[in-house]
Amino acid sequence: MYFHIIISFSISLFFSYILIPRLVNMLIKARIVCENYKLEKIPTSMGIGFIFVQVISLGLMQIVLNAKDSFTVVYLLGFVFMGFLGLLDDLIGTKYIKGLRGHIKALFHGEITTGAIKAIFGFFISLVVSAILSNTLIDFIINSFIIGLFANFINLFDLRPGRAIKMFVFIAIILLITSLNNKYAYIIWSFFGILIPYMNLDFKAKSMMGDVGSNVLGFTLGTFAVASFPIIRRTTILIFLIIIHILAEKVSFSKIIESNRLLKFLDMIGR
Repeated sequence: MYFHIIISFSISLFFSYILIPRLVNMLIKARIVCENYKLEKIPTSMGIGFIFVQVISLGLMQIVLNAKDSFTVVYLLGFVFMGFLGLLDDLIGTKYIKGLRGHIKALFHGEITTGAIKAIFGFFISLVVSAILSNTLIDFIINSFIIGLFANFINLFDLRPGRAIKMFVFIAIILLITSLNNKYAYIIWSFFGILIPYMNLDFKAKSMMGDVGSNVLGFTLGTFAVASFPIIRRTTILIFLIIIHILAEKVSFSKIIESNRLLKFLDMIGR
């Protein structure tokens, strides 16, 4: 297990250092840019690099270690498709409609938005991955909602530089410490390797990961959670995710963070 962690982390770190600066240049030349909160033009959809590196890293592990476990393949397939939905929203997304409720409401009024497409097909991907990883009907239902809600969870906090990464790392560490089965911890550690070369760009508002990045970060947390926890703990995680998503429709997390001295201090670290 520790060997897998070291290998996945090292490979991801190596390829991320190579790819990130080149990806910045590629996106700028292609004019895949947007305004940050300072109204500066910066490259967006940097999360596409997460997909490239994670596929290479875990793919090489499968080849070199001759791994027979289908978990990595299932994870990567869901990972790539979830990233594609995020990229679609980044490139042609409907910007004037906010929140999951807004996109669903627009759908019922006959307007198809990329947010609605992301929600519907993202949940379908969650169903497929859950069906493969689950043993019972109850497992299937709980796992589907955990993966689906986690995929959107990081996006709820991707409103200021570095905030989404900090939330991912915070939740990932909690999951790693509390999980009874760390057999699949390498998918988290591989992402740590990816983020180290990238995070300074995000913290300094020099680039944005976009929905493609936040989607795959959340999907990774969800997939690890359903594969590593017993049903009681997964139920607790699901309740937490439901509460967070309900709150997100009613309150501004940014305002809460800004009004709390400790949260604001943590939010400003690295910026």
